[in-house]
Amino acid sequence: MANQLGVLNALDAGKTQWYHFTAIVIAGMGFFTDAYDLFSISFITKLLGRIYYFDALSKKPGTLPPRIVAAVNGVAFCRTLAGQLFFGWLGDKLGRKRVYGLTLMLMVIFSIASGLSFGKFPDGVMATLCFFRFWLGFHMLQL
Repeated sequence: MANQLGVLNALDAGKTQWYHFTAIVIAGMGFFTDAYDLFSISFITKLLGRIYYFDALSKKPGTLPPRIVAAVNGVAFCRTLAGQLFFGWLGDKLGRKRVYGLTLMLMVIFSIASGLSFGKFPDGVMATLCFFRFWLGFHMLQL
């Protein structure tokens, strides 16, 4: 605790340098990326409902069933807690730079995989989307 206070006091007493702005941008990047992910999924679920749950006999466009909407949105909150604990611990063990690189690599892989969710039936597509969204966001706030 005393060591942490010493670091905070040193940051408060030091002059503002380029490093401070870089740290702010890097720290904020994960927050904004995750916020965008949570914001955009509401629009995407409307489109997915119209594609996978379309009923030609109905006058209304297709909508996702409530259980699937809850799963797609709920997986985002479960992953955040688990990811913060795991990657925080991993960053302490391996170093922040190494974990940052791993995080970026995983984010690219699971972003592509989320876009290419697969399945024979609509529920299968939604299940793979939830799986890939979990792993996409598992490490997102670590940026």
